[in-house]
Amino acid sequence: MVDPDGGPAGLYTYDEDEPEEAPAPRIRLKRVAIISGSIAAAALLISGVIYGPTVFRVLGQSDTEIKSPAKVGNFTLDTSAGAKDTAEYIRDAIATKVNLDTSYGLIYHDGKSDAILVAGTARIWKPADALKSAFDVVTDDSGGVRDVHDVDADSLGGTVRCGATKVDDADLSVCGWADNGSLGVALFSSRSVADSAKSILDLRSAVEHRS
Repeated sequence: MVDPDGGPAGLYTYDEDEPEEAPAPRIRLKRVAIISGSIAAAALLISGVIYGPTVFRVLGQSDTEIKSPAKVGNFTLDTSAGAKDTAEYIRDAIATKVNLDTSYGLIYHDGKSDAILVAGTARIWKPADALKSAFDVVTDDSGGVRDVHDVDADSLGGTVRCGATKVDDADLSVCGWADNGSLGVALFSSRSVADSAKSILDLRSAVEHRS
């Protein structure tokens, strides 16, 4: 048979009774490719909108540094060996549970009450969950922290919460903060939860520094 365009026989066959193959499948495949690409682009855009701010916030707070000032308001840092041993014990438990990169155990006195503060830095993706874990550690043998409530975090942001617990038949106020770059928990003796909420904000602003 001869090719209708004059080419060699056998390379092309033509039958007037046989309909041409419709190009629809190729068109459909092209449309599928376009639609799939659009969906992927939309998914990427949505993920950037949803997760982007969190990523930027985490990276922005990754250079947080913890300091230990000698005085914070009426509080004075206790540098005695006994204070250091007590603070170290609690610091190690919290740092292990929350996976803190760097951490410090500090004890402050103001003449009326004590504040045992553990503060550290890490890349924290879920601050509220990390703070709950830290609360669980410091009250492991006392039935947990009761009446936990949020406190206005002020300009440093993140999550700040306070509650109360009982240790050796003594009531303690428990307050803490967590953001994407740091976490801190303080146990206050002889201080109401309301007053402890103010104190944790003062302690946080004094020890947490972002570059």
